[in-house]
Amino acid sequence: SIALSKGNSTAVKEWLAIDILTSTGLRVSELANLRCGDLSTGYGVTASIYVRNGKWSKTRLVIIPDSLKKHIKQFLAWKKDRGERVGEDDHVFCGQRGVWTRQAIQQLVKKYLTLLDLYEDGKSVHALRHSYAVQLYRREKDLRAVQKQLGHSSIQTSQIYADVLEEDLGRQVRGMWQI
Repeated sequence: SIALSKGNSTAVKEWLAIDILTSTGLRVSELANLRCGDLSTGYGVTASIYVRNGKWSKTRLVIIPDSLKKHIKQFLAWKKDRGERVGEDDHVFCGQRGVWTRQAIQQLVKKYLTLLDLYEDGKSVHALRHSYAVQLYRREKDLRAVQKQLGHSSIQTSQIYADVLEEDLGRQVRGMWQI
């Protein structure tokens, strides 16, 4: 909102990119390939992002929260008002040098993790994807939901997020009967 009023277009785009990554668990390549027509935010429809070219060239629909739906609607209106292209096949994230690359998005995430003093070597967009998956599983306890949202071809891949919670379980059980 501050960036919108000050006209800082890079900050506005970065804010949406981070919001999408943390609210959906998209892969970095999926975010880089995102087109305006892939964003479904219309009235009365389930808010979603259509991933047209995910891993192994698979497509999927990722359901998004209402807060992200609102953010995307504001962003697309802002982008249109600036005279930027918002057609079905136009990339969501473009800068002065063209369409954002996977590497540019990785650098963006590294920049903000560093600013928040959360950066560690090897942390990347994938860490945001992992955090999203853990939180989704923690809230829903539904591996199929995790599998669908993240686009895993096998439920075994999604199983690692349930296994992460075993650490929590161990901590909870150890203190269960202590008074």
